[in-house]
Amino acid sequence: MSSAGSSWTRTETDELGSRRLPGEALYGISTLRALENFPVSGVRISTLAPLIHAMALIKKAAAQANQRLGKLSARKAEVIGRVCDELLAGQHAAHLLVDVFQGGGGTSGHMNLNEVIANRGLELMGHACGQYQHLHPIRDVNRSQSTTDVHSTALRIALMQGAPQLERALLELAGAFAGKAQEFGGILKLGRTHLQDAVPMTLGEEFGAFAAALRAEAARIWPISQGLSGLNLGGTMVGTGLTAQPDFAEAVIAELQRLTELPLRRADNLVSAAWNPAELVQFSSMLRGIAVTLAKIANDLRLLSSGPRGGFGEIVLPSVQPGSPLVPGKSNPVIPEMVNQVAFHVAGADVSVGMAAEAGQLQRNAFEPLIAHCLLTSFGMIEQAARLFATRCVAGITAAPAACAANLDAPETLIAGLAALLGTEPATEIAKAVAEGEDLATLLQERGFGANLIKGPLT
Repeated sequence: MSSAGSSWTRTETDELGSRRLPGEALYGISTLRALENFPVSGVRISTLAPLIHAMALIKKAAAQANQRLGKLSARKAEVIGRVCDELLAGQHAAHLLVDVFQGGGGTSGHMNLNEVIANRGLELMGHACGQYQHLHPIRDVNRSQSTTDVHSTALRIALMQGAPQLERALLELAGAFAGKAQEFGGILKLGRTHLQDAVPMTLGEEFGAFAAALRAEAARIWPISQGLSGLNLGGTMVGTGLTAQPDFAEAVIAELQRLTELPLRRADNLVSAAWNPAELVQFSSMLRGIAVTLAKIANDLRLLSSGPRGGFGEIVLPSVQPGSPLVPGKSNPVIPEMVNQVAFHVAGADVSVGMAAEAGQLQRNAFEPLIAHCLLTSFGMIEQAARLFATRCVAGITAAPAACAANLDAPETLIAGLAALLGTEPATEIAKAVAEGEDLATLLQERGFGANLIKGPLT
């Protein structure tokens, strides 16, 4: 693999003029101009590894399709495929330098990849970088393609490939909560609505509900991901297929199906698919929904573990780091707090995706790089947060039965459950009597109910 630094230089020329580059740099003049134009965030496209891997698969599939159509030599197709395999193995990231915030709808990042494939391919063929007469980044690597169809297709493939991992992460977290639900099944506690005392329930029921909510979120992932399967690959710039070889779309999608083992297909309308990111917006909304559920659960755990004396104190979260140098022994709910912050980020990213989607004009959405950055970043953060939530927090939660019992033993709490058994009027009469100092068990017995009604049917 070449180094981005070099003791010699080479000259490349485009329609704006000529520029000098490090001789062994795998990137070319298009990337150099992008580096000058977009030194914005310091976050490089190489950080979006799933997108880079998906683009490498597309380039490999395109080379094989073009070879079968007689438009690319076997030698060039083989070399392009080898470089793509290197990219899939994580190589050459040091040469993928373009900022994720870039104008041009992803053209700069796409050309960065085309140039890396071409120049690394030239090395494998025994030529110096920049000798594009032997392997050209546009005429060979990008044959029958454009940024419009390659970038959109790559993002869809990246999300579909990652969907099973996200689903597994949520199911693992759901499993952790389900295990705690079983462990806490016999612990009675106070149920609350509007942060006010309501009726009895078990701690196991509360944790079981967390598990059920997460399973429901996980069940939505693959069906929504399948909505991304319609590709505009072969439609080129505006969806008309101009500059693409006849039968290229069918050939390259068939090859991608083989390489990815995904249920990919050609979009029903390539012109619409060139500018319409509706399925990506829907996917972003799904991620936000998952984040909302995670945040709600994290909020509840923080509240239930508050204290130990001034709060609810019904559960104890595992201590994973000291809470404060000023308060020895203090332990903060840092994992749920991390989950909350991930959720805030995902919600903001969803807003950005929506704004980027509606800002697209006519036959192209120029803001797809932001959509890709938001979706892939949110995707990865949710998956990792869910795994950490399960292993660093939920797995170590313990119950505080004494606190649960103390909160439950207030007569007013138990009376609330009587209304469902005795009716509103008798329950109200009993509540008034208890408020005046009478014993709840005695009141129940006087009305023909056993005292065990308090701890039995109410729950």
